[in-house]
Amino acid sequence: MSMMHALGNKTLSRIFKYITLTALVLFCLSLIALLFWMTYTSFKSTVEYFENSFALPQKLRFDNYTKAAEMLQIELLSPSRGLIVYDFFDMFLISVIWAFCIPFVSLFFTLMVSYVMSKYEWRGRNAIYLLGIVIMVMPIYGSTGMQMVIRKALGMYDNLLMTVVTSPGYCFSGMWFLLFYAGWKAIPMEYSEAAFIDGAGHFKSMFAIMIPMMIPTFSAIFLLNFLSTWNDYNTFLLWLPSYANLAYGMYLFQNDASNYGAAMPQIMAGFIICMLPTTVIYAASQKLISSKLTIGGLKG
Repeated sequence: MSMMHALGNKTLSRIFKYITLTALVLFCLSLIALLFWMTYTSFKSTVEYFENSFALPQKLRFDNYTKAAEMLQIELLSPSRGLIVYDFFDMFLISVIWAFCIPFVSLFFTLMVSYVMSKYEWRGRNAIYLLGIVIMVMPIYGSTGMQMVIRKALGMYDNLLMTVVTSPGYCFSGMWFLLFYAGWKAIPMEYSEAAFIDGAGHFKSMFAIMIPMMIPTFSAIFLLNFLSTWNDYNTFLLWLPSYANLAYGMYLFQNDASNYGAAMPQIMAGFIICMLPTTVIYAASQKLISSKLTIGGLKG
C-alpha cells in the first residue's frame, strides 16, 4: 500500500511539473509572439497594416524608423519655462542622463551606507536597519499627495537636478541595500585591518580596498537599474512634467499619434527604437548579470 501511495505521489508530482512547464512555455511564446508582431509591423506600410494587421510585410519599409524619429516631437507647457519642444535627440539625451545618473547616484550611496552598517558597530545601527526593513515591507498608500506637497516645498518638483541629487533617499532600505549588505558581510574585515596596519585610514581602506571588491556586483545591479530606469515614464509624468525622455515621449506619442500623422507601423518603429539600446546592453552584459546575481542573494 505504501509503495502504491509513493508511486501515486510521484505520478502527481510529475504531472504537476509538466503542467507548470507547459504553462511557462506558453507564456514565453506569447511574449515572443508579441515582440515578433511588433517587429514585423514596424516594417509594413500603413495600407498593408489596415488590410491585414497580422500578415507579414510584402516589402521591408525601413523609412518607418526615420519617419518615427522625425515625428517624435513633443510639446510640453511648463509653468516656469513656457512652451518647450523636445525632438528625438533631446529626449534621447535626457534618457541617457536619467538612466545613468539615477542608478549610479542612488546605488553608490546605498553601497556606502550598507558598508558602514555591515562593518561597524555604532549606536542606532540596528534601529536604522529595522526601519529600512519596515519601509520595504510596509505598503504605504495614498502618499502621492503628501509627496507632491513636500517636493514643491523643497523645490524638487519639476527639477531634474534636484530629483537626481535626492534619489538616494532610501539608501538604507530596499532589495539592493540588502544585496549590498549581504555582499559586505561575505567580505572579511581582515582586508581593512591589514590596510590599517600599513597606515591607511577608514576612508582610504573603504575606497581603495573594499569597494573595488564590490565593483562586479555593483556593475550588475547598476545595469539592472539602468534597464528599468531607461523605460521609466511615470516619474516624468508625475514629478518632471517639463522634461521628456524617450519613454515619456513614446507614451505621449502613442496616445496622440493621429495629430502627428503617425500610423501603427510608425508607432511600432518608435517602440523598437526605444527598446533597442536596452536590448543591446542587456545582451552584452547578460553574462555579468547572471554570474553576480542569483534569486535570493549574491553569487561569487
